Amino acid sequence: MSNDVDHTLRLATFLSRLKFEDLQPDVINQAKLSILNSLGCGIGSSLSPPAIKVSSAVLRPDESCLDATIIGRSQRARLEDAILINGVALTTADYDDTHLKTVVHPSGTPLAALLSWAEVKHLSGKDFILAFVCGVEAQCAVANAISPSHYQHGWHITGTTGSFGAAAAIAKALSLNPHKFAAALGHAASMAGGIRAMFGTDTKTLHMGRAAQNGFLAAQLAESEFDSCPRAIESWMKLVSDNVTEKDLSALAAGGPFELLDNTFKPYPCGIVIHPLIDGCLNEHEFLRHRNMVASLQETLEVVEVVVNPQCVRLCSIRHPRSGLETIFSLYHGCAVALVYGRAGPAELSDAACNDSIIRSIRDKIQVTTDQSVADDAAKLKFRYSSKSVSTDAAILEDHEVFIVHATGSLAKPMSAQQVEDKFLDQSKAIIGAGKSSDIIKLCRSLEDVADMSELGALLTPS
Repeated sequence: MSNDVDHTLRLATFLSRLKFEDLQPDVINQAKLSILNSLGCGIGSSLSPPAIKVSSAVLRPDESCLDATIIGRSQRARLEDAILINGVALTTADYDDTHLKTVVHPSGTPLAALLSWAEVKHLSGKDFILAFVCGVEAQCAVANAISPSHYQHGWHITGTTGSFGAAAAIAKALSLNPHKFAAALGHAASMAGGIRAMFGTDTKTLHMGRAAQNGFLAAQLAESEFDSCPRAIESWMKLVSDNVTEKDLSALAAGGPFELLDNTFKPYPCGIVIHPLIDGCLNEHEFLRHRNMVASLQETLEVVEVVVNPQCVRLCSIRHPRSGLETIFSLYHGCAVALVYGRAGPAELSDAACNDSIIRSIRDKIQVTTDQSVADDAAKLKFRYSSKSVSTDAAILEDHEVFIVHATGSLAKPMSAQQVEDKFLDQSKAIIGAGKSSDIIKLCRSLEDVADMSELGALLTPS
């Protein structure tokens, strides 16, 4: 890589000079939906074991300056602690958004850092949206340059790039000049981390929470003229990826189109590469239901042969998950619950669902083949049945194939704004109440008109 151009500074310059007026309406709308989607995920997991455990580790009842809201809780926390706890909650269920080109979850990390900062500093809605967009764009720009080898080598790309996203969001909120902005990205480079080996554990949720804290600290240091080196992102990339080219680096500050427009929302709380399989098994469940064969499925089903992109197996190959956190990374579990129950929501991907004997038996009947020619959002499924219990139409006992061309929630088949709002309500109303949930949706629809973001913070707690 050439040392003639400081691509870190170029990216920092582009983001530091970006104005709200530079954002097209579709970018603003996608930002507001992304914020709402992530807030719902945070509220829905606010009382999850990882969120409770990290709260127990960092909160002290005798502390002063408890300025920031903890999403979904009546407690408050120091700004840095709230960033960590909220970051953990936002990603616990793996229900957050996905930038499909890189499989980064781009909203949660900058949002966790920015939400607390905006509440304490009384940021306006316009400034909040702009800073959020800068965070997402920085994170996705870095992710684009290091994909796919970075992920394939075992790094958790949301964790490693998250520090850049949070640093850029706070740097923008602080109105840092290009050189200080670049220094913030440099500090983030030295704090970036996260490995895929932690999938299915509490540590995986820490990747987002800690990256949000790291980015916040990085921007604060840069504002205080804490120095960093030139070309910091480039130096980091040399260590964590083996396929970065000058072209990739030049794209860091290309100035558009905005990567946020390639952001997608999940209909199921699990690894997005499982979604086409869940779609296929939901289709098969309906096929069986119309023939009154669901009840005898455990007896009649011999095998489910699935063909997926290798990425699906690389990320989600746990056959028998032992916890809700592990179901997120189990293509076998996702298939089984969709096929048996016709649902794949938070209740079906939970601690309780892991030990279901019927689900376990179906998981054992799933055989997986990988094919690089199958797209990430596609899957081929063949269901083979026996004739042990012929009580209905004999045709059901023949092989039945399903081909999912594009999964629900993909760029080709995206969730609508109404579906995202319904998803938010499903997660939030039991925790903060239906009234506050509806108020948050209304606020996010016109977020650019909000004068003080502490208004949102007040809505994120139980009534």
